[in-house]
Amino acid sequence: MYLKEPIYLSGRGGRRTRRTGPARTLVNLAFVACAVGVNYYVFFNDADEPIVPALEQPKAATPSTEEAPPSATAPRAPAGPPSGAPVPGENAVTIVRAFTGKLAPGDTVFRAVEGQGIDHEKVSPVLAAMQSVFDFKRAQAGHQYSGELDGQGRITKFQYVTGPLEQFNVVLDGEGYVATRKQVPVDIQTVHVGCAIGTSLFASLTRCGETPDLAQRVSDLFAFDVDFFQEIRPGDVIKVIVEKEYIAGRFAKYGRIVAARYEGKFGRHEAFLYKDQASREAYYMADGEALEKEFLKTPLKYTRISSGFTTHRFHPTLHSWRKHLAVDYAAPINTPVQAVASGVVSFVGDQGPSGNLVTIAHSGGHESYYAHLNKFGAFKKGDIVTQRSVIGYVGQTGRATGPHLHFALKKGEEWVNPLETKSLTVNPLEDGEKDAFRAALAPLIEALDDMRVQALADREG
Repeated sequence: MYLKEPIYLSGRGGRRTRRTGPARTLVNLAFVACAVGVNYYVFFNDADEPIVPALEQPKAATPSTEEAPPSATAPRAPAGPPSGAPVPGENAVTIVRAFTGKLAPGDTVFRAVEGQGIDHEKVSPVLAAMQSVFDFKRAQAGHQYSGELDGQGRITKFQYVTGPLEQFNVVLDGEGYVATRKQVPVDIQTVHVGCAIGTSLFASLTRCGETPDLAQRVSDLFAFDVDFFQEIRPGDVIKVIVEKEYIAGRFAKYGRIVAARYEGKFGRHEAFLYKDQASREAYYMADGEALEKEFLKTPLKYTRISSGFTTHRFHPTLHSWRKHLAVDYAAPINTPVQAVASGVVSFVGDQGPSGNLVTIAHSGGHESYYAHLNKFGAFKKGDIVTQRSVIGYVGQTGRATGPHLHFALKKGEEWVNPLETKSLTVNPLEDGEKDAFRAALAPLIEALDDMRVQALADREG
């Protein structure tokens, strides 16, 4: 059975109207007051009650050597270093970046390090400390350096290496820098080298297991008496007693040449290193005459003599017969030219047909001339130059058909042949010292006599 109309229990719209009288209102107010009172009492009188039941506290124990375990409620201290040990980071230096470099030609140590992006105020104290162990005048292109920077931009470590045998270290110690020089231990061995000469001294010593550096040293040693570019022949012999320096078992460089002998078509020449009574070391011949002479045999390393000293030569550019009172040395452009003797520069500049010319006045009324240079050395008129100083470089300036050095020598008003000039020895040995000299030479002469010579067909190794 379905009702046509909904049945309402009371009131309109089915909602029951609640009757509110004075009694019900009082009951409600009493209930609210009771609830507020209970909460007030709990909040203010039970604040010391723990929310979580407390663990049972251990009873006080008598003192002992054992440390009591920490309370479970006490905060646990973080693990740290033992007593007395430094706290990590307290004194540690944080390295921000490292730098390394090499000195370029014409550069200075200060400018090179500053070029790494380091403030000059940070560079100055480092190099000021290093100055106590290193003379910055010795700084050369190719020297290597490296270092480390901290967060403040300070250099904490700096190392400067001049070669395989020597390095300099600067470290930050507190607020200042400490510099030290470290010299690498060197093992010096004296070796005997006997070698037959083939096409050249350089190629021959290389064939015999040595380096071109030794050939250069030998060539310079005999530069007063032997021209190794013209005066050698296949089958000539060179014997050398030389010191070799080793680092950690590896060859580093040659030391002193103790004795040397050249035997060939143009004679026999010897050189012996001797320290005199004044502790001065110099090279002497077997008869006690000093090896060093007033003039070098030649002023440069050349390929050939293109024109010799003569009074009758057909000039290649003037096409006429003229005097050629000099020696022309054919050599590549920019071959270094050395002063044949010490003296004072009397002229430097352009001299027309002679091109770029340098003249040097020497003792005894001699004057040397170096013509057709490509460029000059670092000097000016009036400067004093020493023997072997580079005074210029081979060129083709002036009236020249090819690159060469025109070298002339004059004594007084007379031109002399440089190849036939007899020069005086320098620092001769005193007569009273010759007995000690001969005694020192005896074992060296014997060693040279007995030295094995590697033939032309033999190759080292």
